[in-house]
Amino acid sequence: MASRGASKSARPKAQETRMSDHFHLLRGASACALAMSLAAGVARAQEALPSIDIAGEQKPAQGQGSGRRPEAPVRRAIPDNIPAVVESVTRADIDRTVNVMTTAETMKYMPSVLVRERFIGDRNGILQTRVNTPIAGAQNLVYADNMLISNLFGNTFSTAPRWGMVSPGEIDRVDLIYGPFSALYPGNSMGGVMTITTRMPENFEVHFAGNAGVQTFSLYGSKETALAGDMNLLVGHKINDLSFWVSYDRLDAQGQSQTFPGGNVKTGKVSGTPILGGFADVDQAGNPRFVGGANQADHSQQHMAKIKLDYELAPKIHATYQLGFWSLIDDTFPTTYIRDANGVPIYNTQNGNVQIGNAVFPFTVNPSHGNASHLMQALSLKSDTKGVFDFDISGTSYNYLRDYNNTARAYGWLPNAAGTSYSINPRGSNVNLTGSFWHTLDIRGVWRPEWTELGRHEVSVGAHWDIYSLAQTQTNTNVFTDNYYNSIQAINLGKTETKALYLQEVWWFAPKWKLTLGGRQEFWSAFGGVNNTLGQNYAPGFAGWPPMLVTPPTLPAVSKPTFSPKAAIEYQVFPDFTLRGSVGRYYRFPTVLELFQNISGPNSVSISNPTLQPESGTSYDLTGEYVTENVFGGLIGEVRPRISLFMDHRWNSIVSQTDFTTGIPVSQNSNIGKAIFRGVEGSVVLKDIVWKGLDFNGSVTFTDAKIVSDYQQPWIQGMQYPRIPRIRIRAVASYAPTDEFSIAAGVRYGSAAFVSLNNSDFNHNIYGSVDNEYLVFDAKVTYKLTKEWTLNAGVDNIGRWKYYVNPNPYPQRTYFLGLKYDFGGPASGMFSDMKLGAK
Repeated sequence: MASRGASKSARPKAQETRMSDHFHLLRGASACALAMSLAAGVARAQEALPSIDIAGEQKPAQGQGSGRRPEAPVRRAIPDNIPAVVESVTRADIDRTVNVMTTAETMKYMPSVLVRERFIGDRNGILQTRVNTPIAGAQNLVYADNMLISNLFGNTFSTAPRWGMVSPGEIDRVDLIYGPFSALYPGNSMGGVMTITTRMPENFEVHFAGNAGVQTFSLYGSKETALAGDMNLLVGHKINDLSFWVSYDRLDAQGQSQTFPGGNVKTGKVSGTPILGGFADVDQAGNPRFVGGANQADHSQQHMAKIKLDYELAPKIHATYQLGFWSLIDDTFPTTYIRDANGVPIYNTQNGNVQIGNAVFPFTVNPSHGNASHLMQALSLKSDTKGVFDFDISGTSYNYLRDYNNTARAYGWLPNAAGTSYSINPRGSNVNLTGSFWHTLDIRGVWRPEWTELGRHEVSVGAHWDIYSLAQTQTNTNVFTDNYYNSIQAINLGKTETKALYLQEVWWFAPKWKLTLGGRQEFWSAFGGVNNTLGQNYAPGFAGWPPMLVTPPTLPAVSKPTFSPKAAIEYQVFPDFTLRGSVGRYYRFPTVLELFQNISGPNSVSISNPTLQPESGTSYDLTGEYVTENVFGGLIGEVRPRISLFMDHRWNSIVSQTDFTTGIPVSQNSNIGKAIFRGVEGSVVLKDIVWKGLDFNGSVTFTDAKIVSDYQQPWIQGMQYPRIPRIRIRAVASYAPTDEFSIAAGVRYGSAAFVSLNNSDFNHNIYGSVDNEYLVFDAKVTYKLTKEWTLNAGVDNIGRWKYYVNPNPYPQRTYFLGLKYDFGGPASGMFSDMKLGAK
């Protein structure tokens, strides 16, 4: 924790020194990366070169045996020939190394990856990769079997991918494509594209899993024990040409308190209700504050039921339909640390203040209740012949059948102005998203003509369409648990639509060279926007009631066409060493929530910005990948190191800023001029280290993210971009001496990051900071009791490190215990059929 006595003039100098140190570290790491790549090439230069035909198919050199252990073929839901870094984790990796209760937890050891899952079952689990923040969900794309589950309604912490639509038991593998280098994906791929692949059964299969989790948590005056339980059932069969899965998943989870309200100490002629209790400390900017309670301890009950059908119309031509239904019942609970002079607990001050000594601040903690039902559908027709021509036609639909959240506005006993008597005010506020939806349609064809003397080609051409429709009403209720409202507070409506055409050519123009060129033309529009705060104007008994008889003012429609070129060149330097350089232009359009959503609740305020401009940028990546076997005389069965240098020049970056000094967080999005992200990422996969079954997968990412210009706020130029840590480490080691037993240990590290544009939040390791420095160790043990039954146990955050994502605390030490039953399918060989990091 920084010293409170440090002068203001001394802080920028110290901060500048730290930035300089990190810059030299980043430059040194880049030099090491290049040296490693060159060393790898020199090491193989004297080995026999393989013969490579003009189609790019590699043949073993003389005397070079295959030596590679056979891996079970695993279908990937990503196209072939992606001109970018792709990292993968298989179902066997997940079973062996990760303590899993939700799908969001399965990729926690992938390079540069962080999923903002603040507690088990968190619906705000934003995916963070190299160059996006943990509250920027629209800067990545997530698909499940070509079904888009990214929630592109918004680009904030509350619009995370709909992880609940995929149960962990379904997953066959997860692939992550880094960066916007493929024309097949829209500009939301600026951070990356994650694809979740589930498999179809080849015979009758039954899979059952039961898992339990226990977290012990303490912070300020809260000492909590959070319990979680998950049950998953998966039944599938293949009858002639028809395969199907029927699955059900139920999660019942309690999370720790997420916010600790209070406020910065007010000065001057202010007064409030005298209180006892509470905790005094300093906030992330070094200002004195007082914490009066804990809020938003979440208890959720989630159900997911899904049916997936696959029919083989002809060899390698499949029609697939999936239907998923997800429901949620959610309650959050408050705790107060303060009492008045009579010992009565205080939960709210009704826009007033409380006072302890000379400290005066506003205070409110409130419970909430939510209920949601979402319906997902997807239909696709796809050929995968790998012949001259293949096609893929897929349409998806995601509907909010019901989605509301009720929050109390004034919970508990409330003192009057004199502080001598009390009353209960059960009023509430309801935010209702029922009727919101998104639809998508993609059509793609792949043409692979016969190779000629000019080489071999693979041409992809396609079209895309999507529409996002927001329907949100905020109402005031007499009782916070009731949906019957006495007035309408705000109406937010709006739609965005994107149409796109794209073309991508992959050309093997020489035996060791591959060139990828592509372009994506997009036509984006936003229309039907209503951003109307009505107050009491539309209450029953007032003029103009009911509101449906009055046409609210509509914001002007906007549209923008963009073109995004892409290019990549790949050279096979040696049989085991490949270099690839990629460049891609992207445009990320504002979402309906960024443009049109206003929410004014008792616990937070969000303000929209209909004047936002699209984010645009140019990304670069230079990657060296090396694969070799039987290293050091066979002591290591396989070595796969990778070094990537990446850079992103971004204009009009959309950043959400939150002001916590008011007692109630107030957030709004705005464009900043230009930011540059530079970094180096190194990863390595080792298999069979000395002993067969001992594997390691690790990565280190160094990132220097800076704001280089902003005409609206010139004083932030040269500051670190918010919420991007300079250093991230992910590593996991596992040992499976037999098919019946495995043990794994993992580590996750991240350096501290700023949350404010002016980097004033120098006090990192406290509540309210964002991605403060953390070092987390995990462990898991798995044992097969019988052929069908498997027992697993593990611990996450063994050291009980207290770390935060602005402003919420991540889980402290959490214990896991699970039991699985697998009948049929490949699960019986889960420790031997697939290996860590399979590509």
